[in-house]
Amino acid sequence: MANRPVRPVGSMHIHLAVSDMKTSIDFYTTVLGFFYDHGLKDIAWLTRCNLMLTISLGTPPSDPQHYFGWVVDSMEELEELYEHFYRKRQRLSAAPNPEEGRYYFFIYDPDGYPVVISYERMEHPWGRGVCSCGEHPEPEDQNRSVSKP
Repeated sequence: MANRPVRPVGSMHIHLAVSDMKTSIDFYTTVLGFFYDHGLKDIAWLTRCNLMLTISLGTPPSDPQHYFGWVVDSMEELEELYEHFYRKRQRLSAAPNPEEGRYYFFIYDPDGYPVVISYERMEHPWGRGVCSCGEHPEPEDQNRSVSKP
């Protein structure tokens, strides 16, 4: 067992230190559609699809370099989401632009953490269905592009 690789069965959570619990909970629930699962004074658990996000009161980094995100089903949906967030006056990166090869955009939370929303044009070797929200692809479909030894 000494050299046994880790074999995860799923993701547990992503954790962010935030400067204001109420503001962050409000952003993640009302803007990004997370569900407030439960919380204590200085920590909260939020869920969306197969992702659990924990936030706690702390000092966020001045220039966050890490992000998480979701894939949408079409370029049209991606552009509609961008317009929706733009009309809601959210802080956003440049708009998606297929001619420049940009099939994504970032939305920033109140502490500056980026969340990427993207449309994946190509099949990844590990398949699709990362955030299936209850709809799981058949195993043979999920692994169809993986080369078997």
